[in-house]
Amino acid sequence: MKKSRWLVSGLLVLLLAACASPPQADIDAAKAALAAALQNPDVITYAPDALRAAQDRMNSLDAELAAQAKRSALSRNYDLARSLAEQAAVDARTAGETAASSKQQVALEASALVDEVTAAIQPFESRVWAAKRVPRIKMDVIMPLQQLPDQARATVLDAQKDIAAGAFAQAKAKLSTVRDALSESSQTITEQTRIARSR
Repeated sequence: MKKSRWLVSGLLVLLLAACASPPQADIDAAKAALAAALQNPDVITYAPDALRAAQDRMNSLDAELAAQAKRSALSRNYDLARSLAEQAAVDARTAGETAASSKQQVALEASALVDEVTAAIQPFESRVWAAKRVPRIKMDVIMPLQQLPDQARATVLDAQKDIAAGAFAQAKAKLSTVRDALSESSQTITEQTRIARSR
């Protein structure tokens, strides 16, 4: 009887010790998944929010591990740490998947912008040409706009090289900037033409 009591006590101590051990395999898996995400440039470019979520989860895991380490061995509980580690690994893998789908979407958007900007250049040139012939229009406003079509063509060529190299986000940013410049400048021509004709 005494012997079995000692045996039960010993098993309980072993069980408590096991429960009081950090889930190292889960922690290592989470760290490996996050490291892989951080080393993937596409994740940094195309899924920064998903990557931040994984990093935040890892920070929560580190905080939980530190909190448990301060407790006595018999009162430690790593259930939350295990859950955080598992979720951090999922978050890191999700960041990789998000980056892949986001990159594909940005590639499509960049290609569409090439067509959009290219199609906008000739009509813009015609608008500048017509504006220069409006009596009393402010030429110091209109003349600098003549340079924009050539700048836009150069940007399109640049962006096409970026697309060929797989730098879709960079291409999209360049093309979006020049598209907006063409649009805003077109509004400027409309406004200056209106002002000139009302004088």
